[in-house]
Amino acid sequence: MTTLITGAGMIGSLAAARIIAERDERPVLYDVAFSTANLAERLDLDRVTLVKGDIGDIGDLVAAIYAHGVDRIIHTASLLTRDVIPRPVAGVRVNLMGTLSVLEAARLADVERVVFCSSTAVTLGRRSVRPEDDTVENFSLNVVSEYPPSLYASMKLASEWLCHNYRDSYGVETASVRFGGVFGPWHGVPGGGPSKLLKQLIECAHGGAVYRIAEPDLGRQGMDYTYSPDGAQAVVRAAYAADVSNRVYNASMGELHTIQEIIDLIEQAAGRPIALEITQEDSMTKYGNPTSPLDLSKSRRDLGYEVEFPMGAAVADYLGWLARTSAGGV
Repeated sequence: MTTLITGAGMIGSLAAARIIAERDERPVLYDVAFSTANLAERLDLDRVTLVKGDIGDIGDLVAAIYAHGVDRIIHTASLLTRDVIPRPVAGVRVNLMGTLSVLEAARLADVERVVFCSSTAVTLGRRSVRPEDDTVENFSLNVVSEYPPSLYASMKLASEWLCHNYRDSYGVETASVRFGGVFGPWHGVPGGGPSKLLKQLIECAHGGAVYRIAEPDLGRQGMDYTYSPDGAQAVVRAAYAADVSNRVYNASMGELHTIQEIIDLIEQAAGRPIALEITQEDSMTKYGNPTSPLDLSKSRRDLGYEVEFPMGAAVADYLGWLARTSAGGV
């Protein structure tokens, strides 16, 4: 038996690598297209099965489950905010209907557990938040006045609720893992605003280039982030944990960092200042809502999750990856 991972991006590829290393299994990566260069850096392609398929095709999903003896699914596939805003119908088809397809395929094929990748964006509505109070998974929400701030966030919350419904009505065991602002090494353009912003800052520090930063991002409040290896850690632990009765789990650094604080850490690790050009452009991260750190106590208790990459270590690791790949001519 093995794990099927939908989406072969930053989190999905690292989750596959972690399963290979820790469990000696042959995971199945399911995606509509694969970045083999990125995958080859992260795992041994001879030890993973690549299945090309549409996340909305229940038949393809069920066929992959039966063909490869899948007993659990880690569902990472989705369009991120930058893709959802101009294409809302495609966003709903992939992000919401795609989650429904995964849950229905799991029901039909008697899959043991589905882990859904959610986001801290579901907590960023118009509710009152004090930065000193950690955000627990079961936070209070007035559904009319404090709704999620974007289509992406609304679909993530709706997908969490679908997971609850499938668990209650059909017995499909589910666990949703909420990430902070995800970032990490990746060749190509990442989809999320926080990921793109931190990628550009770190790569400009490495290469000595000038970075054009929007004034709203430089002055914005702190945000809780997730380094991609820790995101992968969380979903793999959720897939194999003995008890996921809390249903939803936070997976982040568990602390807020402003962009200025991150710039300071990058400059310390790189040993050089970042040349900034402050512009009046729109915020790259979009979310200006009050936020607070994610509470990690339930994730530590049930999943054994621990932050392996706090921000300073994450920045240093990212810079190390840039040095290695630059030296290798990638």
